Amino acid sequence: MVNAVIQVLLVEDDEDDYITTRSLLLKIKGTKFELEWAQTYDDALSQMVQGVHDIYLVSDRLGTKSGLDLLREAFHKGCHVPIILIADESTLDKSLQDKLLKEGDEAIDIVAIQAGAADYLIKTELDERTIERSIHYALERHRTLSQLREALAEKSQIAEAIANMTVGVMITDPHQPGNPVIFVNAAFTALTGYTHQEILGKSCRSLQGAETDRAIVEQVHAAMKAHQPITRTLLNDRKDGTPFWNELSIHPVFNAEGKLTHFIGFQTDVSARKLAEAARSETEERYTLAVQGANDGIWDWNLQTHQIYFSPRWKTMLGYEESDISDRLDEWFDRVHPEDLYWLKHKIKAHINGVTTHFECQYRIQHHDGHYRWMLSRGLAVRDGLGQATRMAGFQTDTTGWKQAEEKLFHDAFYDTLTGLPNRVLLTERMRHAIQLAQRNPDLMFAVLFIDLDRFKVINDSLGHMLGDQLLIDIANRFLRCLRPGDTVARLGGDEFVVLLEEVKDTSAAIAVADRIQAELAQSFDLEGHEVYTAASIGIAFSTVGYERPEDLLRDADTAMYRAKAQGRRRYEIFQPGMHTNAMALLQLETDLRRAIERQELCLHYQPIVSLRTCQIVGVEALVRWQHPQRGLILPGEFIPLAEETGLIVPIGSWVLREACRQIGEWQSQNRSKEPLMVHVNLSGRQFSPQLTDEIHQILQKTRLLPQQLKLEITETVLMENAESAIETLKQLRQLGIQLAIDDFGTGYSSLSYLHRLPIDTLKIDRSFTSKIDFDGEQLAIVRTIITLAWNLGMEVIAEGIETSKQLAQLRALRCEYGQGYLFAKPLASLMTDLPLVENCARSRMG
Repeated sequence: MVNAVIQVLLVEDDEDDYITTRSLLLKIKGTKFELEWAQTYDDALSQMVQGVHDIYLVSDRLGTKSGLDLLREAFHKGCHVPIILIADESTLDKSLQDKLLKEGDEAIDIVAIQAGAADYLIKTELDERTIERSIHYALERHRTLSQLREALAEKSQIAEAIANMTVGVMITDPHQPGNPVIFVNAAFTALTGYTHQEILGKSCRSLQGAETDRAIVEQVHAAMKAHQPITRTLLNDRKDGTPFWNELSIHPVFNAEGKLTHFIGFQTDVSARKLAEAARSETEERYTLAVQGANDGIWDWNLQTHQIYFSPRWKTMLGYEESDISDRLDEWFDRVHPEDLYWLKHKIKAHINGVTTHFECQYRIQHHDGHYRWMLSRGLAVRDGLGQATRMAGFQTDTTGWKQAEEKLFHDAFYDTLTGLPNRVLLTERMRHAIQLAQRNPDLMFAVLFIDLDRFKVINDSLGHMLGDQLLIDIANRFLRCLRPGDTVARLGGDEFVVLLEEVKDTSAAIAVADRIQAELAQSFDLEGHEVYTAASIGIAFSTVGYERPEDLLRDADTAMYRAKAQGRRRYEIFQPGMHTNAMALLQLETDLRRAIERQELCLHYQPIVSLRTCQIVGVEALVRWQHPQRGLILPGEFIPLAEETGLIVPIGSWVLREACRQIGEWQSQNRSKEPLMVHVNLSGRQFSPQLTDEIHQILQKTRLLPQQLKLEITETVLMENAESAIETLKQLRQLGIQLAIDDFGTGYSSLSYLHRLPIDTLKIDRSFTSKIDFDGEQLAIVRTIITLAWNLGMEVIAEGIETSKQLAQLRALRCEYGQGYLFAKPLASLMTDLPLVENCARSRMG
């Protein structure tokens, strides 16, 4: 069960019967029921249509109205919750006799099943064991069928899930004229003789022959038109014209919005059973021949002598020889799984007593090798002139493969295939249940932890996806060690996990779990000899916010997780309402940024680069700005990190390159007497691709800018993340004549062993060092070391962030060649042709 508590609505107008049923549910151990009571037809219908309960127990009589009418109307109005009909034998003849006479001489359970009931119980036979098993059976059957329908909605899953079924499967499209066939499995083609090509796109009427009962066909059409399931046996023809008895079971398949998407039909050849039934009215010899030729196991039970005949096939299906099994009923019942024996006997008794028109039960039975196999047993009773059953015969079909396929479909629908943890679907159901409990009882506080692994992509790309998958499995196992048995940890996909903590007393309990998770991740992982470390950013959301939907809860926990990641990773953050507002603002900013290029909202400002020796402008650095239509000018510190995260930095970076080269080329052509001006353009790590060199070459050709006038600035962190491929790309750029600089040198992580191999022309000293050299001796020593390193490697040096004359004097004393900063000029919207910058530089030198 997905839910620990089963929500039950009892529809009963008799208070004594309500009290009796409630007492039975309270006696049941191991399962908790929450019972609500509806006394009237209208009240019950209103609640059943809402579908807020797990199951409905409906009395067959509600004042002057019938429980059967309630079933029909509820299902007609969209109720998909299983319903169990409970009837009083003393009122059957009075309240239902007329209805049964009008609808045909059918037993009450058939009427109930046609109305949509999942099961049928007699009030006088109710006890806690009977009602518990009936409820669990109805819920299990309903859930299995629902998951099968959902899984079958995807064609790729259909082929995989039912490829090994021995039952013929056909799926049709109700939205196309003629309801054409869109899928059949191998068992269907073997059964009918038609190939896939011959049946796909055709109407399923191709199986009907001259002897097909038209009345049954009309019943099938009526059920499909009403979007109702139906099971009927009719005579069909194979491709070669030979007839066969086909037991056809058709079910409508609905999507998540409740709309009909397909019909799925299961087809079984029951000719052997029909032969066996016909043989009973013929001679014993013909009966024996039919039994021997049947592929299913036949059984024939004499209710008067208590002897039962098992055909040779029935025995071989269980791995036994003819002489190994006698004619005692215990040979059958003693091998049935203890959990299934009650229902087998219950359904046999119901048919013998005339409650059901036929016997059908699926159960597990022990094979000679000790393993249990799933069997479907069906049969009919032979009655005397007084209606008493004297004999009961039927057949047994091995459905193990089908059952395993159903179980696989169910598991795949709710669990992650890699880690075995619950997936998003199951997590959502459990969160929805936790929300409902909290709404009923605000004291039941719960928490959700959204976990995103830090640097998983680096590990995955470095060691490969196989070891990456193994790391996820190991992490999942460690998460399980951090939780209580009743808590849930689910994998949403990739490196994202979610923990649901139910019934926490306060926020400290969730924080303690987050700390345990970080402690577990702090221990190394051994991946085939590779010692790997990881950590996680965790966002925590508590039920005290008052959630009504699981998706809102996940959204806020995810928002808090991103806050933790932005604060430095390897930590947790608790969701606060203001975070959602910030997240929405960030989302709006991303939306606006995606349109900024096409709307021409981006612009470039240029900050001069000055020779500290000659005080001449030798170049400019192109810096992108965003002229937002509502917010005005936005600086790169606010939108560039977002562009990096979303990948928008690639088109933005391409635009900056094109626009900077175009403007410099245009300025140069207007000022031919001026010396060629160098333009510096920052390059993002995301722009490093095999196409980068060709792109820049085309830009230079189109703008007619000399390659020697372009200098690309790359941070050392970007270079070191993939040093070998970076070296190759940089060499290609140098071959074009483009100059290269390392930006913000000393602030990232670098390797001196790689530095001398890089075709770098310039090192740029970060402003964090420059701003302190006039009062911090350590920073001054670092700057001196960088300048000396650059000289030894044959590189130029540019100091960023020069703001005071004293800083300029220190840099000149260290023989730094170039500089830029507010002392000279802030970034300018247009290129300046006069030289106030030189005068500032000269005055500082003279002073």
